[in-house]
This record gives sequence, C-alpha cells and structure tokens, in this order.
Amino acid sequence: MLPFTDGGAAVSLAVSHCLADGAGLLEAMADAADGRDAPISWPAAGSHRRWQALREDARQAGRDIPALGRGAVAAVRLAWRARREGAGAAPYTTPLRLPAGVDESLTPPMATVFVGADEWEARADALGGTSNALLVGLAAHLAQRMGRITADGSVLMNMPVNERTAGDTRANAVSHLTVTVDPTPATTDRRAIRAAVKQALISHRELRDDERAVMSFVPLLRLLPKRLARLVDNTVVSSNIGVIDPAVTRADGTKADFWASRVSYRGVTKALMHRLGGVLCVLSGTAQGQVFVSATIISRAMPTRMKLCDKTFRTP
Repeated sequence: MLPFTDGGAAVSLAVSHCLADGAGLLEAMADAADGRDAPISWPAAGSHRRWQALREDARQAGRDIPALGRGAVAAVRLAWRARREGAGAAPYTTPLRLPAGVDESLTPPMATVFVGADEWEARADALGGTSNALLVGLAAHLAQRMGRITADGSVLMNMPVNERTAGDTRANAVSHLTVTVDPTPATTDRRAIRAAVKQALISHRELRDDERAVMSFVPLLRLLPKRLARLVDNTVVSSNIGVIDPAVTRADGTKADFWASRVSYRGVTKALMHRLGGVLCVLSGTAQGQVFVSATIISRAMPTRMKLCDKTFRTP
C-alpha cells in the first residue's frame, strides 16, 4: 500500500502468471474481498518432511514430462502455422547475436490510461467495430509505430482466450489465437479488424488441442534455442479481460476510485528481451465505469526508458 501526499492511497498486488491467469486472479481477488472460502484445501506449512516433498515433486515431474513433450511439438507446429499465415515473415528482425552487457535486469516502460466506458463504446461504434476490435486496433497502431510488422506491413496479434469454467482451479485456463491485422486503417475503420478476429475465433476451435498442449510447455520457453524461441513466442499481445467484478475493486472494503491491471515482466533481462525482439503487450478491462488501457513496451533497441506520446492514445 502506497499513501499519496495529497490524500488517499494505492494498493498494488503482483502475482506470477505461473500461479494464475487474469481471470483466475480476478476470481481469487473477488473471493477474498467477499470472504468466500478457497475451493482448494492446502496442507499446513511444514506438514511435509523434506524427503517426502521431494518424492512427491519427483513423481509429479515424471507424470508431467509426456505433456511437456507434446507441448513442445505443438508449439513448433503452431509457430510455423502463424508464421506462414503472417506472410511468411517474422514480426521483427533483431540479430540473434547478443551485444555486450545485456545480462543486466530491465525495468520495462509501462503506461496506463483511463477512458470513460461510454466514450470508449461510442468510439468503437463509430469505427464500425466492437470494444475488443478497438483494443486490437490500438495495439496494431502501436505495433506499427514500433516497427513490429511483417514484410507486407501486417501485425501478428496474439489474443488470449479465456476457457475458465465454474469451479475451475487451474492456474492457466487460457488458450491463444493469432490474428493477422492490417494496422493502416486501424484509426479510421475497425470493420476489417472485427472480421479478422471473428474468423480467427472460428479457426481457433480447430487448433484448440494444440494450444492446450502448448500451455504445458510455456514455463520452459526460456530454455528453448534462440531461433525456436523467436518462432514460438509472439510478443504482440492484445488482451481484454472484460468487465471487472465490483468486488475486485474493494481491496480495503470500499470501492476504489480507479482500478487497472497490467503485465509487468518483472525481473527480465535485456538478453531475454533481445532474444524475443522486444515486447508489446496491451491489456484492457472495464471497472468503475471506466476502461483502462495498460501498455508494456520494450523496443528492439531495449531502452531503459521510453516516453509514450499522448497522441498514441488520443482518438483521431
């Protein structure tokens, strides 16, 4: 909790994506705020002896190895398919050779803006799209400004799809689809983006088994060879977590004036970002009658600081 000099305070919570995806985290926060019991009964701390815990972990690792193998194969298959559908070119062309001094940690530049929900929806309607298409278009516009485009000028957009059901206690119950977006008309007409997202969702049903297999492989992504990692990890992300449960905004029992979420990439190194060719992640949701848009941006040059121009987010 951080108090402000002019009154009030901000509450910040950081959670690893290995523990929960966005929907799972929001569900857990709502349960905590409303005093609902957790659906899982965890053993008391220290109830397992060291060797007992090691044996259980080893057995679990043995059971998980086949799934990791299937995930690796599926990841390569999906990556090559996305590359082929994206005009046969990677979205970035960073050299694989790492420059000197890139093992130091990196604090990614981040920015969050708030827009009235009514204003956001009105703009989406005016452009012939949906709220989700408006977010995709904004992410595509940012990607174009950063040069994160394919040979024909398109943007390969990674969009998470929530697959969490009632009583689902998986850490990550999410799959991903890749949409090829033309960023040129993104600020004036979103109908093409809306159609592309719709078609991608239809195709997503056919690829879902591969994507489920990939999710088991994601924690080992940094162990992949550099060339393979660049194929598997699509780092232009547009994620809409939708309308936030009001309970989530009551960290101290009262409703917050503002609520937002963002992807922070805490603890990453310049070497990892160089391997991935940088990162662009745009996250959005609706809370307290406002739409928040959070952007995490690391360019290919890996700057330690980066200014985001106001006009990037301004409606044309």
